[in-house]
Amino acid sequence: MKNAFLHYKRNFKAAIAFALLLVFVPVFSIFESVFVTGGSMFLDYNVVDMQQIAIFIAALLLFLVFYSFFMSIIVFSVRKDLSKVKLQLYLHEMIQKFTLKLFVFFLAFSLLLYAAVLVLLVLGADLLVASLLVLVVSLFTMFVPQSIVVDEEDVLHAVMNNLEFIGKNPKDFVKLLVVGCVLLALSSLIGELVDSFYLVGAYVSLFLALVFVLPFLECMKTRMYMMKFELIRSPHLVSEIHKKETPAEQSLKDFPA
Repeated sequence: MKNAFLHYKRNFKAAIAFALLLVFVPVFSIFESVFVTGGSMFLDYNVVDMQQIAIFIAALLLFLVFYSFFMSIIVFSVRKDLSKVKLQLYLHEMIQKFTLKLFVFFLAFSLLLYAAVLVLLVLGADLLVASLLVLVVSLFTMFVPQSIVVDEEDVLHAVMNNLEFIGKNPKDFVKLLVVGCVLLALSSLIGELVDSFYLVGAYVSLFLALVFVLPFLECMKTRMYMMKFELIRSPHLVSEIHKKETPAEQSLKDFPA
């Protein structure tokens, strides 16, 4: 976690960019089927107003474009920390390609999950059970953004590489789940504390999730994913990375876990 925090700190500008997604909160709040709680936004599956659905889809598509772009930037930033890349080439060409691939993945995956939940509900499944199944399936795609940006794979191969990485690194997978659950729980707790004074706790939790929890976890995931390369794990490269750090960062990294 120390290393992930250092990547987050070094790429704070890329991380804080996720806060721009908050502009979509009032947009989505227009819809009665959308509600904010626990640092997340949720959609009611009982939406029947076709006009609302059309507007919601348009807003969701725009949201996914920006979300994919910010995701590309934060993952690429950590990749840049750990390897040598042609910065200008990637900023002018590859980031656009990464964003498009991530957009396609997030959109297709969201539609598949939504359709799966609707089918389960039609078949008589409990909403909680259906939602838990969706959550479990989602967890097994958590390294897809890393494969797209680091391996520069297409969406299908990125999904396969993601599953292969999880299979070979179960400890990292579990560690990430634990850290993610703890951070989300803390952000929700802070939101509840704020609610006891001002009724904006849900939005405070969402803000914390966007500007810290999400980018921090992506930094952590990307570092884990990059460690699969022998060259990245080499002492020589680690030494080169340390040279980029400030004395304060080096002290934090050397501090016992």
